[in-house]
Amino acid sequence: MIHRLSYYAAKLNWESVPNLKDVAREANVHPTTASSVLNDASGNSRFSAETRLRVEEASLRLGYVRNRAASGLRIRRSHTVGLVAGNLQNPFFALLSLELEKRLHLLGYELLLTCHGVDNADDERRLAKTLVERSVDGLLIWSEMRGGRTAKLPTKPGCPRVFLGYGPPRESAVTIDIEDGIALAVDHLIAAGCRRIAFFSPAYARFSGLPKPRPELLLEVCRRRRIRKPLLFYYDGESWDLQAAVRGAVDILPRVDKDTGVIGYNDVCALAWFLSAREQKRKDPVIGFDGTPLVRAMPGRIPFVDLRPALIAEKAVELLVNLMEGKSCGARRLSVAPAFVRP
Repeated sequence: MIHRLSYYAAKLNWESVPNLKDVAREANVHPTTASSVLNDASGNSRFSAETRLRVEEASLRLGYVRNRAASGLRIRRSHTVGLVAGNLQNPFFALLSLELEKRLHLLGYELLLTCHGVDNADDERRLAKTLVERSVDGLLIWSEMRGGRTAKLPTKPGCPRVFLGYGPPRESAVTIDIEDGIALAVDHLIAAGCRRIAFFSPAYARFSGLPKPRPELLLEVCRRRRIRKPLLFYYDGESWDLQAAVRGAVDILPRVDKDTGVIGYNDVCALAWFLSAREQKRKDPVIGFDGTPLVRAMPGRIPFVDLRPALIAEKAVELLVNLMEGKSCGARRLSVAPAFVRP
């Protein structure tokens, strides 16, 4: 008897869940119309605004929830894109993720986000495997060279991928010309009269980069301009840890001449140097690197190299969606040139 009651209770509960036909009946439209509107509620131009509004309001009143999993099985598409991002405590990756989500949403895709807890190849492989197992339609992967190598990631037929930052050979990618950004920063400091260039970064920046570590790229830029070898200063800590960066800057500043211009590894490093110098009554020229709200909104604005995350997101989403939908996409390897922004 208990089992029979449980069965009828479950059956009653299941049947009480509103379905597409209930929504169509409530809105006084055909089920096909309700389905079309709810599958593309904001952009379906075949129906009037009044019809779309009736269907959407009926859906809300009844508490209808679209079963995306069932829909995905039927059409063999999930309308989701997976992202393997860098650590979201880094303001650049947080901003890039938001820009990607915004672009994908406009095209009817949802972003399934994963991010590095530990920045290494094993973590990158694990995150990519997790997303592929969840049947995403495509992958966006932030990638860097580590020790001269990139991670070998799992592949799945019918699941295209686009790399961001650094693109391994023969892979679709939207890359960033970091060396060009460093050159912009160096030229600005030379024009400002700095007699020496310095670079301030977390210690691990010596071993990973796009495609080379930034200290190596800075050395090459200075060599081509035939200026003195740059000073390289490192601190122990993460690139997003402002307190660790400030501690490092406070220790290093007394050893640095006041006519030295400093390039931060990112905006966090530049802000740490700026705050530490101001505390010591110094006005060392310093340049940020990334272009996140952190440096744009800071008091006493400093110049910075903008890596243009919004443009990276625009190019990457357009490329990936074309690959997923089988459209012609022209070049599969694109590059974004940084911009220099003065206060």
